[in-house]
Amino acid sequence: MSATKRPSRLLLPALLLLAFGCGTSTPYFLVESRLIRNQRDAGGADVTETPEYRSLAGMIRTVGLQPPDVCADQGKTASGGDGRLQREILRTRCGVEMAEFERALTRAGFRVVSWGAVQQLSRNQEKSLLGSARALGIDVLLQVNALERIDIQPGRDARIERRFYRATRHGERTEPASVAQAQAREFERIIGRREDALAAASRVAATINVSAVSVESGATIWFYEATEIDSPEADSRLAVLVDCDGDRCIEVTNPTSTGPVGPVSGSISGVSLAGDPTDEAQAIFHDLLRRLAIDLAERLAGHRP
Repeated sequence: MSATKRPSRLLLPALLLLAFGCGTSTPYFLVESRLIRNQRDAGGADVTETPEYRSLAGMIRTVGLQPPDVCADQGKTASGGDGRLQREILRTRCGVEMAEFERALTRAGFRVVSWGAVQQLSRNQEKSLLGSARALGIDVLLQVNALERIDIQPGRDARIERRFYRATRHGERTEPASVAQAQAREFERIIGRREDALAAASRVAATINVSAVSVESGATIWFYEATEIDSPEADSRLAVLVDCDGDRCIEVTNPTSTGPVGPVSGSISGVSLAGDPTDEAQAIFHDLLRRLAIDLAERLAGHRP
């Protein structure tokens, strides 16, 4: 009876490699980067009520608006400091901004006289604004002292945090990766160019300062100041897929598709339409201003503390 021949011990590792592949490691990594900004807290609205306002609470029916004096022209001022602020005072097209206030005040239950009507009556009949407001039956005139869009740059204590993950060639993250310092420097070199653009991006904020004047007495009876800042989360992260051979890595700009192989009946492609950053920032500002206008109106009406 002949003995069965067994494979050599040296041959077993080679057979296993042929059967299961040459290891489980992958040359692909996903490098994720996040910009951590200094947390500039808007701090909520600063509201001051006078005894006269509290005595009139619930009796204010009709309101009007006086836009900022600078609504006739346009310019910019800058201020330095931690998280530089670039201020653009809205000196043109104030009608859009005033309409936000009028809409919010109407929804809060007030009768609102058009700000244009107050201005026109004052100009045509050479009356004071309070005299014009009185003639139009206004109880309280809201003087908009400041209406500003602020571009907030990352402050001096902003930082970049990176995380490394193993990935498939399709760019799908698998598990956290620990890499050598040399390889980490390669990752930083590759993603660094995009991080520069990420750090240069600003956030949009809106700030308003409004005083409420009793038309009957001429006294300022209520004060409101608040700032609303756009959330940074959507634009503060990025990820790059890299292919490494040892410590040398390159960015994978077009990861292999995981779609079906063979005949297809159609396809879908993404379309990127580059918008005007100025228009996008202005749209964000108007959204922030709308929130401020609603908060102001609700507080004036006593619906919010």
